[in-house]
Amino acid sequence: MTNRIPIASPVRTAAIVNRYFVHAKKNLGQNFLVDLDAVQGIVRAAGIEPGDQVVEVGPGIGSLTEQLLLAGGKVAAYEVDQSLPEILANELPEKVGGQDLDQRFKLIMKDVLKADFATDLAGFFDLSNPVKVVANLPYYITTPIIFNLLESSLDFTSLTLMMQKEVAERLAAQPGSKDYGPLSIAVQTQMSVDLALEVGHASFMPQPKVDSAVVVLTPLEKPADVGDRKQFNRVVKLCFAQRRKTLANNLKTLLPDKEDREKLLADLDLDPRQRPEQLAISDFIRISQAIAEMNK
Repeated sequence: MTNRIPIASPVRTAAIVNRYFVHAKKNLGQNFLVDLDAVQGIVRAAGIEPGDQVVEVGPGIGSLTEQLLLAGGKVAAYEVDQSLPEILANELPEKVGGQDLDQRFKLIMKDVLKADFATDLAGFFDLSNPVKVVANLPYYITTPIIFNLLESSLDFTSLTLMMQKEVAERLAAQPGSKDYGPLSIAVQTQMSVDLALEVGHASFMPQPKVDSAVVVLTPLEKPADVGDRKQFNRVVKLCFAQRRKTLANNLKTLLPDKEDREKLLADLDLDPRQRPEQLAISDFIRISQAIAEMNK
């Protein structure tokens, strides 16, 4: 069936909710986006063009999915809510760009954290070409999904993700900022971070208590060489274990011996009285590499 009113409009969303007796599930972090300008802003931020292969995480009732399809995307969507396949099948347009919906849209009923992208997408996407990831992420599982995507085999050109504004600010934070920390560093060693737009809590139904923001993550041409990434992330987390303490104090877990700590910081020309948020990413790389050398 063809609908002139977008799913992202409040009136259409309300009609769908009433028709299918569906409701946003708190345990899945669901909030229906009912702001067409915001949805189209996400599609623009993702740079969706005709022919793009798009992985969507959590399509919900199809507010964003519909606009991705209308922009020309071919969409594979991961969903875990068993009440939604019927809604998506009935409410998304039957034809998009002259093609039947099943030629342009595939619903994968699976937790994206358990995705096997090569298997899940084979036969639907041309896996010799990259994809774009677009998602309205549940607040409670934003960070695990980001790292799952970064560590996956999925060949993507960008991740366009809506998340809690506070998390978005942490992703983009620079040294010296109160938001700068392990999440900022782990992501920025691999990706450029662009805060594309803010989305207020009134754009959702039901309304969350916090605002959201859309972040575009793009792989760096030359990711930072951090050596053993697990070890690097561990070093960074321990350096930030107690934010208000000095770097020297936070390094006690990694280097219990005071002389070792003093020597390491002196060799790296770092002030032991500095707090971790004052250090550049390159400083944490040097600390991690120096500790790895000392432990050989």
